[in-house]
Amino acid sequence: MSIITGRGMDRTSLCYGLGSDERAVLMSAFAALGTIAFSFGDTVLPEVQATVKAPSQRNMYKGVSLAYGVITITYLAVAITGYWAFGYAVNPFVVYSLPGPQWAVTLALLLAVVQIMGCYQIYTRPTYECIELLLARHDEGPMSPWNASMRLLITSVYMLVVTTICCMIPFFIDFVALVGALGFTPLDFILPVLLFMAARKTPLWWRLVNCFLAAAYTVVGVLGCVGAFYFIIDHARTYKLFADL
Repeated sequence: MSIITGRGMDRTSLCYGLGSDERAVLMSAFAALGTIAFSFGDTVLPEVQATVKAPSQRNMYKGVSLAYGVITITYLAVAITGYWAFGYAVNPFVVYSLPGPQWAVTLALLLAVVQIMGCYQIYTRPTYECIELLLARHDEGPMSPWNASMRLLITSVYMLVVTTICCMIPFFIDFVALVGALGFTPLDFILPVLLFMAARKTPLWWRLVNCFLAAAYTVVGVLGCVGAFYFIIDHARTYKLFADL
């Protein structure tokens, strides 16, 4: 859709520069590091690997390689075509830059909802489990009237609260960058390297490589936090709650 829209636009008015505000450009680059970490990070991989049939390590490697290969191609395709079609003014959520047709925009939004619903169930499962352990009646079955109604109430209230918060904060993408920098970067890119070094005896040169990776991703996390906080503070001054952007 970005390619079709871009080919029908007056391309002489498009700007592919980085903008005149150098500070905003730099902070955008920092925040992008957190957003990328959020997009490619996955803290549930160890739990998934525990359920993969033997040999789990080899099968998991194949699955992760295929998954991240598809994700990378998809993200790059959307980013490149969106930037080509709309230039520097492209919306962070590229669907909002599309003028139509309406059915295509609606379909893209519906597909986004389907993706979010799948990811949502995975990442909220630990929260649900903690609450269920406290409130469930363990002497009854999982689908007993009390346990089933309690589970339905918990998930409904939780989804309502999270959705309301997302609607209240129109610059939610800034919080995505913050979560990616503050949460996903340490868990997915720093901690595994440190655990690998602690679990295996490797040559000195390999340990130096791992130390470099850990240090590099630490810098990425710090810079991502700086960029995310910058835009959260900046946007909080101008936007209002439940604003229609």
